[in-house]
Formats: sequence, structure tokens, C-alpha cells
Amino acid sequence: MAALSAVAADHYRINASAPETVTLGQQFRLVFEMNTRDGKFIPPDLSDFMILMGPSTSYSQSTQIINGRISSSVSYTYTYILQAKQTGVFTIAPGKLKIRNKTIASNALKIHVVKGSAPASSGGAVPSTGGTSSAVTPSSSNPNLFVKILVDKTHVYQGEAVAVTVKIYSRVNLTGLDEIDMPEFDGFLKQEIPTPDLRSLQREYINGVSYGTGVIQRYLLFPQTTGDIKIDRVKIICLVRERAHTSSDPFFDDFFGNYRTVRKAILSNPVTIHVDPLPPGAPAGFKGAVGTFGLDASVDKTTLKANDAVTLKVKISGNGNLKLIEPPKVEFPPDFDTYDPKITSHISNTMHGATGYKQFEYLMIPRHAGKYRLPSVSFVYFDPAARSYKTLRTPAYTLTVMKGEQTGNEQVITGGGQEALKYIGKDIRYIYTKPIRLRPEGYTLFGTWKFYLVYIISLFLFIILIWIRHRYIKARGDQQRIRNKQANKMARKRLKVAGQLLKKGDQAKFYEEVLKALWGYLSDKLTLPVSDLTRESAAQALEKRNVDKDSVEKLLRVIDQCEFARYAPEGSAGPMDKIYQEAVEIISELEEEL
Repeated sequence: MAALSAVAADHYRINASAPETVTLGQQFRLVFEMNTRDGKFIPPDLSDFMILMGPSTSYSQSTQIINGRISSSVSYTYTYILQAKQTGVFTIAPGKLKIRNKTIASNALKIHVVKGSAPASSGGAVPSTGGTSSAVTPSSSNPNLFVKILVDKTHVYQGEAVAVTVKIYSRVNLTGLDEIDMPEFDGFLKQEIPTPDLRSLQREYINGVSYGTGVIQRYLLFPQTTGDIKIDRVKIICLVRERAHTSSDPFFDDFFGNYRTVRKAILSNPVTIHVDPLPPGAPAGFKGAVGTFGLDASVDKTTLKANDAVTLKVKISGNGNLKLIEPPKVEFPPDFDTYDPKITSHISNTMHGATGYKQFEYLMIPRHAGKYRLPSVSFVYFDPAARSYKTLRTPAYTLTVMKGEQTGNEQVITGGGQEALKYIGKDIRYIYTKPIRLRPEGYTLFGTWKFYLVYIISLFLFIILIWIRHRYIKARGDQQRIRNKQANKMARKRLKVAGQLLKKGDQAKFYEEVLKALWGYLSDKLTLPVSDLTRESAAQALEKRNVDKDSVEKLLRVIDQCEFARYAPEGSAGPMDKIYQEAVEIISELEEEL
């Protein structure tokens, strides 16, 4: 396991890479590569670009044997998928790696964002070192890795919703998605359906074959033209982990388990949607609404005075192209002042269509007394399920307007909006009638009993604050002592779980549980957060407490073995029972020495 720590502390490095020239709107990769997994990575400010994905991490290791001497190299990368916001020249500051109380900076990058096509040499491929291939391997017809565009229907009417799902299928070791190029969906009004980020694949059987599947994005499409509309292909650059054959002897490749990450491009199937025009003979008032809807209306009052406002609410709810619905036409009495309607909508996009409602509030002000009739409001839509037009109507309302109480000096000024109503001719609108408390001139608080009471209360509160802080510090110290005393107990609990996994033969979870036991023990015993612990910081802390150097090396060796086993292929991680026994022994030794 000494190969895992072959890089000396003075030789840590971090390198940044990205295309020198990109096109406005083009997706490209920004990669920070380092030769260690230890330390803390501090990314630069990327506010000049849109972060589409990342940071995604990848790890690779290669081992060589020359003249009987084993050497190893490690590559650990952070990858961002970025997109330029505007043209120009932008500088990406160095990324930083903080390790062993030192900060190592990468190189700065200068990105030229241009319009039109970028030079072919800067097409977004990232230079590869340490086991990552930058070449894109086409695999649009690969039965083990492909992407599909799934639609719920291929024959619809103009304006009828089509639910689209972009889904990936994999039987390979897929580690991430580098670039996703969605089609433009020309000829459709596109609405995105909220889709969770793809973090893991689900098991699914297709024709008896098991695949890992995941939904990348869902959409609702509303066709705006008729005829055959083609949905272009989806293109995805996938990161696939493959075994790297670095030796002519396959025995060494199988023994050391060398892997590399390659980029593979996959293309979806093209999909054609046939769109029929809406049937002829649409009723008067039809404005393109397609779906299934309901209509409601109400007025906030039917009896009012002249110059008072009244509101008519018309609510259209259901499933369809709600976003495109226009305000229904209302025939107002000629003596009414009216305003543009206030529109409120609540629409949710789902795989079953766009559902919700759209409400229109019409504000009107009658200027003269009398009885007025608000005629019925009609709404016409096309129902694809019934293949026919339907007309909905609201009830008519009768408004009784009485004479107002304003005097001859008053005048109502109306403007162009619902809030533009003003009264003039009234000097005072409100008179304050509550009693007013008066104080003699020259009165001050200084020297009164209230003044000294404030000082006494402030002193009392300060003493309480000091007492509370003292108890908090003491309680925190007690918690640290409790964690220190129970460190061995908690570690043995975790090792007990690891022992059960050992019997089951669950290799991945076994090594993960052993690592939790070791790092958790060090965290509790050294009173350090697990997030701050690295191989170096743990070794330094143990040496400060006069722990035997052999015990420290034994602890680090067990941790390295577990870390290596987590990335090794099945069956090549070494005897689990031996690692389990060494973990129990090292915790016992550390407990005695600490």
C-alpha cells in the first residue's frame, strides 16, 4: 500500500484546463486536476459564466512495475460544465488546494467568448493525464448505453399537449454526464416539467435485460403548426469508467485494476409528431384554447353607490394550454369606467398536462345611479378527447347602483389603472380624536428614577449573559470529554456492524463501515470534526500525543487498504478478515496509548 502515498508532500500540484475560445451559448468543461485526494479544494469565482453542472469528481490510479520496482500515480479531478453569458475575454482565477497548512494555486485561464463558430481546435476537449481519455467515442448504436426520447402520443391536434421524457439507459460503469445538448423543439411551445437532478440510476428490465435507467429531463410541448413536426436528436457526452490495458501481460492489469474514464457520445432516436389542424366551424369567440376546462364567475357586490368600485372575477380552470388563454371579452354597460383586467395564474406542468387555473379580475366603476345588467361571459375551447368545440357561459348579474353621497365640491379623478383613483376637494380625510399627552418644556429623563432603573436592568442582564456563556462553555467541554470517553465504545459498535457485513460478503459496505469506525474514533478521541481530518492531520495529531510511530503507520496502512479496496473491482480487494482484525487491533492499541 505504500504506492498510495508515493507522492511526497513537496510535490503536490493542481492544474486547471479549459478551451481557449468558446462560442456564445456553447457548453464547455473547466477541469481542475490534482495528484492527491487529500486537502481541501477551493474553487475560483465563476460568476462570469453559468454553471450548468458540477463540480463532479473523478479518481484514477495507475501502477507500473519497472525492474521490480513498483511506482504509482494518482489523478483526482473536479469538473464544471459552464456556459458563457456574453462575448468578451474573461479570466478564471486560479483554483486552490489547501493541504498541510500550505495553499497551492493552479494556473489562471483566459477564455475568449466569440459569436458564431469557435475554432475546431478549441472544441471543449480537456487534456487528459493520469487515466482520463479526452477523445469522444461515438456509441449512438451501443446496446449497453443509449438515450431515448419518449413521448406519450405521436398524433395530436394543434395546441394539444405532448409529454416528452428524455431517458438514459446504461449497462456500463457510468460515472457522470459531461455535456447535454437538447433539441430546440422547433414548432412547439416548450414548457419544462420539474425534474429532480439525476443522482443515481434505477433498475429496469427491458425485454428481459436489466438496465440502469434515469430521467434527465421532462417537457410539455404544445404544437403551434400542423403537419409532421420532427423532434431532433438529443446528444449526450457520457463519462464511462473502463479498464485500462497498460501492460502486455493481462495478469498485471487484472491484479492492479487499472481504470480510466473515457468520454462517449450517444444520440437519441429522432421522433416525429403528426399534428392535425383543428376542425373547421369553430364558434365565434374561439381564441385557440385546447384542453378540458371549467368556467366560474363572481362579483364582490351587487348593490353599491355611484363612484364605488365593483370587481368581476372570471376563473378558467382545467387541463390544457392555460398559459395561452386570453382574457374573455366582457360587455360592460356604457356608463361604467373599466380598466385592464388583473391576471392571476397558478399552473403546474406535469406528465398529465398543464393543470391549474387562470383568473381575470375586471374592475369597473358606475358613475350614475340605476339598475345595470352585466351580460353572461362566454368561453370557447376545443376538447381533443371529444374532438369537438365546447362553449361555457357564466351567469348574468344585475347591479343596483344608488346615488352617491359626495358633495358638489368633490370630484373623482380616474387614471389608467386599478389604483389610479383619487379624491380631490377634501382638505382633511382623517382627524385624530384620541387624547394627546403633553410634557412641560425642558423635561429630560436624566436624573429620574426611570433613568437609574434602566442602568440597573442593563447590569442585571449583563450578569445573566455572562452566567449563560459560562454554562455553555462548561457544557461544551463536558460533551468533548464524553465523546473522548465513548470513542472506543462507538468504534466497536461500528466494527460489530462491519463484522456482520464481513459474514455476508458485502465488500463495498464492509470497507465503508471500517473507514467510518476508524475516522469516527479519531474524531471523537482527538475532538476534531471528521470533515477536518486527513491522513496528514490525523498523523500529526497522534504524534503530538506521543503515540508510537508504528501504531500511526499501522493505522494509516489500514485506512489506505480500505480506501484502495473501495475503488478496486470485485474480488481484487484482498482478504477482508485480515483487514477487520487489523482494524480491531489498531483501535485497541490507540486506546491504550491515548
